[in-house]
Amino acid sequence: MVAAVEALGTPEQLYELLDPDVMWYSSDVNSNYTCNDREDAIGCIERSLAAGVTGRFDVVGAGADTVVVQSVLDPPRESAQCLLLRFRDGLIVEMRDFASSAAARSYAGIA
Repeated sequence: MVAAVEALGTPEQLYELLDPDVMWYSSDVNSNYTCNDREDAIGCIERSLAAGVTGRFDVVGAGADTVVVQSVLDPPRESAQCLLLRFRDGLIVEMRDFASSAAARSYAGIA
């Protein structure tokens, strides 16, 4: 899982890791910002590309089936926001936004 995330170089490579039924939850748990499948998640990522999201990540923690990452931004800038990626059978089945890496790691049970 970690190696697959670290190897990502383009958004399209990330799309290949998304399960068709992936769920992506916003940090404020607003259902208006929840992605309910792969196409929703890709649409959200596509919209974020204009804001500097690259589709690449820095890994900040990992558990048995989870990887906590921070997006690599272009241009580079400070951002505390993290994303938890939960894998099953080699695909991302859950994505969850967090305000900090500590919050994401705590949720995932990663020290």
